[in-house]
Amino acid sequence: MYINKVDNGQPSFQKFIKIKGHPHEIQHFRKELLNKTDKFLTLGVKKEPYKSVLYLFSGKDFDEFIDWTKKLYFREFRTHIEKYMSKKPKVMDVDEAKKLLKK
Repeated sequence: MYINKVDNGQPSFQKFIKIKGHPHEIQHFRKELLNKTDKFLTLGVKKEPYKSVLYLFSGKDFDEFIDWTKKLYFREFRTHIEKYMSKKPKVMDVDEAKKLLKK
C-alpha cells in the first residue's frame, strides 16, 4: 500500500484496501479518516457481531466500483465485493491503518 502526502497535508490512499477490526474501532477510524480527507470512497461491511471490514477505494478502483454498482443489485455487490473486483485488496488491521494515517 502506498500513502502519498498531498500538498495540503492530507493522506491519499492509492489502492483498493481492506481494513479488518472490531466494529467500534472501524467506526472511529472511518471518522478520523473522513476528517482528514474525502479523496476516496469508504464502504463498511459487518461480517459477524464482533468483526467488521472497511473497504477503501480510490483512482481506477473507485471507477470500477462505480461501474459494478450500475450492473448489480447493490446488496449482492456489497456482500461479495472481493468476488467482483478485478484485483484482490491489500489487507491490514485497524492498528496498522491508524499508524499509517498518523504519518
